[in-house]
Amino acid sequence: MAREQLKSLTEPMYYILLSLLNENHGYGIMQMVDELTDGRVAIGAGTLYSLLGRFEREDIITQVAEENRRKIYKITEKGGGILQEEYTRLNHLVEDGKKFFEFDGERKDPPDDSGGKKEETIPEAVAKEKVKTQVMQEDPKPKRSFGSLGKKGMLPV
Repeated sequence: MAREQLKSLTEPMYYILLSLLNENHGYGIMQMVDELTDGRVAIGAGTLYSLLGRFEREDIITQVAEENRRKIYKITEKGGGILQEEYTRLNHLVEDGKKFFEFDGERKDPPDDSGGKKEETIPEAVAKEKVKTQVMQEDPKPKRSFGSLGKKGMLPV
């Protein structure tokens, strides 16, 4: 799992790596993340141990000890670099977001909302309506054509 493959970390990945800045075991990681995020982020055991195994295989974390059947992990230098890159990326997102919220200018090239059609002016719309009304007054009933069916809608006998 080289950094190229980890363009951005998932939330559980990020918090697990943060939790391993100091030595910690699996259950301790789950407790720490829950506590420090005020319960907003909960990492399930399946997700946690799957990611710990993956991180260990990729030398992102390393097991430093085992106490009472608990494996103790710590982030490696490689993992620290990945974590720092993610931290920087997230800070850029927040800073850029602030700029968007604070922006009070206008677009440099406002959109053409007409869909490519010239917007009709009020005088043009009124003139168009007059023409429609005049046509309806001249010929209020549409002409019906029965074709070969005759006036009663039946075929001639």
